[in-house]
Amino acid sequence: MFNDVIINMLELIETRITQIRDKALGLLNDANNFMENIIEVTPNRGFIKFIAVDSGFTEIVYLGFRIAVINIAMLMNTNGKGHILTRFEALLGISSEELERIALDMEVKYALEASRIFPIDVVLLDGALIGRNYVGKFNVPVLAHIKDVKSNRYSQGIIDTEFKNYINKALQIMEEPLIMHIIMETYRDRVKNDNALMTKPYVVGKIGDKEVYGFYVQYLPAALPIYTEYIGDPGMIQHVISRIAPLSIMPRLGYPAPLYVVDRFAKVNMDFRSMVRLIMEKLGGEVLSELRGMYLKIGLNEYVKNK
Repeated sequence: MFNDVIINMLELIETRITQIRDKALGLLNDANNFMENIIEVTPNRGFIKFIAVDSGFTEIVYLGFRIAVINIAMLMNTNGKGHILTRFEALLGISSEELERIALDMEVKYALEASRIFPIDVVLLDGALIGRNYVGKFNVPVLAHIKDVKSNRYSQGIIDTEFKNYINKALQIMEEPLIMHIIMETYRDRVKNDNALMTKPYVVGKIGDKEVYGFYVQYLPAALPIYTEYIGDPGMIQHVISRIAPLSIMPRLGYPAPLYVVDRFAKVNMDFRSMVRLIMEKLGGEVLSELRGMYLKIGLNEYVKNK
């Protein structure tokens, strides 16, 4: 009986995989019809002034009390020499659900402060623009790369009916980045070059009175395209991508190196967590223990009275 169930399940999976393969081959053949949605961008190796920012965060719990620590890391390159700045924030009374949102807003807030002091050409962020505070206050282009696509904003923003129908059909069996990968690699096979590629930008939302443009960018051949959001002059999108392209070769394949660097510096490691916990124990241990003991004592007294 059990073996029959396993055999039936494997046969079903095999059938589904065959169906997916056939549909994928059909989509691959149809990708030739959408080459006009791919834009070729020649890398511009001129000097660019930028700020790249990312954050890391953690929660430390001691005797039932919780403290949240956020680390903001910024890489500033305004004179040809990159400088790393880190900034820690310790917060009380913050829920786990709020922590990530607050960290994302802090990234933008500190980058905005720096952009008002130092002349820069672009701000680089990790993670979506939509949903963050302060983003609409920049006077320079802001480019955000999203490695993990959680919502298909790009396909929702497409206004070309035929292209939109193709994407919606493809979304039934594969994720949005893979669809763009198929179209881009089909384009590369036709034109035979290694320049950066991007899909035609579409408006995917608004922040205040500013429109947010979404598109996919593939800095290197064969790399999975990265969903990207942009706020600023729409006529400057290709120029900004051309300036970032030379920075997107190493160390992570097809991903802007400045964002890779700040990601490393922003992580809150176990040594830091241990240090914060030690401080809590040394400076607040007696008070926290007394409060916890008082709470337990009151709770026990109330329990006895009720019985």
